Amino acid sequence: MSELQEGQKAAVCEELEIQRAKLKTLKSCRLGGPSGIVIPPYRVMQRAETDSWHLRASNHDEYVFCHNDLSQQNIIVDPITLKIKAIIDWEYAGFFPPSFDYPFYNRLGPSSAINGEVDDSLDLLQFLRSEKLSLSTLR
Repeated sequence: MSELQEGQKAAVCEELEIQRAKLKTLKSCRLGGPSGIVIPPYRVMQRAETDSWHLRASNHDEYVFCHNDLSQQNIIVDPITLKIKAIIDWEYAGFFPPSFDYPFYNRLGPSSAINGEVDDSLDLLQFLRSEKLSLSTLR
């Protein structure tokens, strides 16, 4: 997607919003990936003091499936039809609050705040910290 002209990107973004909406219909009461491993988005991992997360489950399916790394370079598009052929790099994907899946594909660059954008990484990290199980619960 990063190699398309701006006018072409708008059509791809429309299709991408449809795909994101479909992903968000997948819900869970548990944070993290389908296997149970929690790998927060890269922008959160940069600030985290741990890479091992043991988080409590919710009482209801409030978390939605998020890709968490939707930058233009991770969206493969047919340059003729402008249809999405693949979305790659799913290592940060999992069930999280919808706010975790920021639409970084709206501009070139990494899946983190740049050029004066609001950096939400500390807020997301604080949320994850608030959901951590205590050590006594883990024993």
